[in-house]
Amino acid sequence: MRPRRRGDRGAAHRPAQGRTGSGPAERKSPRQANRAGGSANRRPATAAGGSISDRLKTAFERRRPLLADGRTDAVRLFHGAADGIDGLVIEKLAEVLIVQMHEGRLAVSESALREGCESLRTRAAATAVYRKVYPRTRGGEDARLAALHREATPWIGTPAAAELIAREGAARFAIRPYDGFSTGLFLEQRDNRALVRDCARGLRVLNTFAYTCGFTVLAALGGAVETVSVDASRRYLSWGQRNFEINELSRDGHRFLTADVGDYLRRAVRRGERFDLVILDPPTFGRGPDGEAFSFADHAPRLVADAIHVLAEGGRLLFATNHRGTPAAALRRMIEQAARSTGRRPAGIDAPPLPPDFAGDEAYAATVTARID
Repeated sequence: MRPRRRGDRGAAHRPAQGRTGSGPAERKSPRQANRAGGSANRRPATAAGGSISDRLKTAFERRRPLLADGRTDAVRLFHGAADGIDGLVIEKLAEVLIVQMHEGRLAVSESALREGCESLRTRAAATAVYRKVYPRTRGGEDARLAALHREATPWIGTPAAAELIAREGAARFAIRPYDGFSTGLFLEQRDNRALVRDCARGLRVLNTFAYTCGFTVLAALGGAVETVSVDASRRYLSWGQRNFEINELSRDGHRFLTADVGDYLRRAVRRGERFDLVILDPPTFGRGPDGEAFSFADHAPRLVADAIHVLAEGGRLLFATNHRGTPAAALRRMIEQAARSTGRRPAGIDAPPLPPDFAGDEAYAATVTARID
């Protein structure tokens, strides 16, 4: 399926990238704000005794340790309602800030928000601030928004290069700040990518809904002997191959397949293919190559069963979602039921927490890992 990930995840692969990104769609809507991210005649949101700038500063101070330790320069600096302003997400990706403004949820004045973002840019040592305006309705990006999202001139600061390099531990990722909704990296998966790196040595790894292949990069850096990355979008898989180049990784033993994930899994089952680790991170909503609809709630159980079919005995499944109505406990039940239906037994089930820059919004995303005997 071609993902439609939640808008506040960042991209379109999901656009609004599954978490993701192959892209985002997600949380929804009351009244309409204007297309620039909020009606100018609305009273700016204020915290108790604080302005928008105060809230941005407070949120930044919470994340300062993540930036200060030097392991990454890709951090979510402001996380919507969890930091006090619903509909506003701000990420630092390399030297730029990406401001996600969600229509129908963000009800602050653009002038006050711009003032706060100017101060935040200085505080975060960023060179530019780019806007991504997410329309109230999924797929509602009009020509003006499309032009905004591909405009090289930033909202604030000096123009950035079309491609920047973000750091995440030893890994490097291509970031494209004005390539539509997509920026190339879903930050809520940072710790999960590290988990994959730490366990990948000698494994055969299947990365489904691969987007720009962040999990694949970490698997290869961790010593995986074989990887297969599957996504409906040829464009995002090409971006993933670019990430291999940036990390000076050989593509020998690493395949990038443009295909519907469900179709690929069913073919892999028939061919008897087996993997030691399967990463399953489907979109909340999506469209297949022929326009067929996908929804996580309706299709995830079948995907899990098919993923288990291609797992070698004792292999591990990493199952993630950004579907707010599906907590980790529901993912666990889905794995248990799918395993039983295929005559397998799940063990060692764990639910890793979100990274610290997503604190305060536990319903944002969920991940469960399980060994399947």
